Amino acid sequence: MAKEELSPHSGHRKRMRERFLRDGIDSLQDHEVLELLLFYAIPRQDTNELAHRLLTKFRTLSGVFDAPIEELKRVEGIGGTTAVFLKTYPEVFRRYMGDKKKNVKRLCSYKEIGEYAQSCLFGRTREAILLVLLNSSGQILFSDIVYEGSVNAAEIYFRDLVRLASSYDAVGVVLAHNHPSGDCLPSREDMLTTRMAAEALSKIDVTLVDHVIVAGEHFLSLASSRILPEVFSEGEEKPLKKVADRRKKRELP
Repeated sequence: MAKEELSPHSGHRKRMRERFLRDGIDSLQDHEVLELLLFYAIPRQDTNELAHRLLTKFRTLSGVFDAPIEELKRVEGIGGTTAVFLKTYPEVFRRYMGDKKKNVKRLCSYKEIGEYAQSCLFGRTREAILLVLLNSSGQILFSDIVYEGSVNAAEIYFRDLVRLASSYDAVGVVLAHNHPSGDCLPSREDMLTTRMAAEALSKIDVTLVDHVIVAGEHFLSLASSRILPEVFSEGEEKPLKKVADRRKKRELP
């Protein structure tokens, strides 16, 4: 007999699983979602009170998953193994989202650009910069995290940005970075970085198509928001028009 079946809480656990299978995750309250997950990390203990303690300290379900491991371990009943278990969830979800986007070959709208950036950056607890290089049809030539740490204008290597865009013969560039704080509004540094990137790329006849800020389940496209009209002058419906125009200009004798 499995250890869990010997637990006095096994009947409750079975009912919770059946409820999840029957009615789905939306039928559960936040503390019940945590309680269900903790079944698998703590086999023979009532996880209801522990789930409530986690939510009391971190306030929301996302707050629990985003909390540093050392802070999780300060909650009574959370050991190192359980803290690591909880921290895997946002990371696994990010991998899941990224895997679903692996077959994305083209980005032809600001919505597609934003969702793609979100899939690459979701769940990261440190700020990171995503660089995507496009051809004139919106096909992805290159996509990778090129920097991780504290993001500001001084720490983006514009020389490397120009070098990569040139080596891939890109016509358009998408920059994206995350705000682990959960607020996707651009800072003064974000806007300065955007202007500097656009200026550096323009010298090699490459267009900065968008700069996306990702914050959890939300994202902000600086191009479609019209926050920087001096950088992003195209309408929301044609994000790659300027890119195509630059390609035509290049091909002229």
